[in-house]
Amino acid sequence: MTGKRVGRPSAYKHGGFSKTVLFPWENADEFEALHRSLKAELDPQGALEEEAVYTILTSIWRKHRIRDKRNLDTLAALQKKDLEVLSEEPLPFFDTEHENTVCALIRMVDADRRPRHDDKVSQLLGFSCSLYGELEGEFLEFSIGMLGEEFETHLEREVPQENYSTTPEWVQAVKREVDEVLLPRARAEMDSPDYLAAKAAEFITTDRILEDLDLEERLDAMVDRAMRRLAQIKFMKQISGSSEKQLKNAPPLQLEGPRKPKRRENKK
Repeated sequence: MTGKRVGRPSAYKHGGFSKTVLFPWENADEFEALHRSLKAELDPQGALEEEAVYTILTSIWRKHRIRDKRNLDTLAALQKKDLEVLSEEPLPFFDTEHENTVCALIRMVDADRRPRHDDKVSQLLGFSCSLYGELEGEFLEFSIGMLGEEFETHLEREVPQENYSTTPEWVQAVKREVDEVLLPRARAEMDSPDYLAAKAAEFITTDRILEDLDLEERLDAMVDRAMRRLAQIKFMKQISGSSEKQLKNAPPLQLEGPRKPKRRENKK
């Protein structure tokens, strides 16, 4: 915690408080269905009640918009890094380092701007592209050790150096094992729910969660105010209607004139 007060996010980033109620790409049928549902539930009568219900409608719709945007942002973050690397293929096996370098330079496009990846697929791609026929055995052992325990153990078990009479044969076998076994396995792991959940957790940070909560709380407050206003309007109408009904049902007032004095009887 830095002690700084977190400012409220701009409405242009999420559309939660945009003056535009319904964007062109949003579903008008869903909007109207929500409106009908609220009218059936709250039964607005008159312009004032209709206005209160419409405020509730737009606030709920904007909450949906914020959630949809966050889902799209998360999906974009998951795909942004993977689409390019998953489409890459390792270079073919070359007899010399010179052939390998020339081919890599030909295929390189704007290398300074290409993103760097730290996932297993990128790691294996880089390792595979570094393998060629003239590679020294000691350097290959060192490179395998740099791959990490998982890949190092697999390669030592499946393609041990002692099974091959020459270093080029061993290098070619290692490359074949990486390209045909380890790379497909790593790509499959990138599509697994656990991997996607881990990447989503990296994107959905605490700051983003607090931002969404702040936006939804502000919209909930708008809904609460509109609900109170609607209840007050209905209550005032009930009181007014009850008073008018009592006046209509009240018996008419009868005005009595002055009483006549009683006649005194003469005593005999």
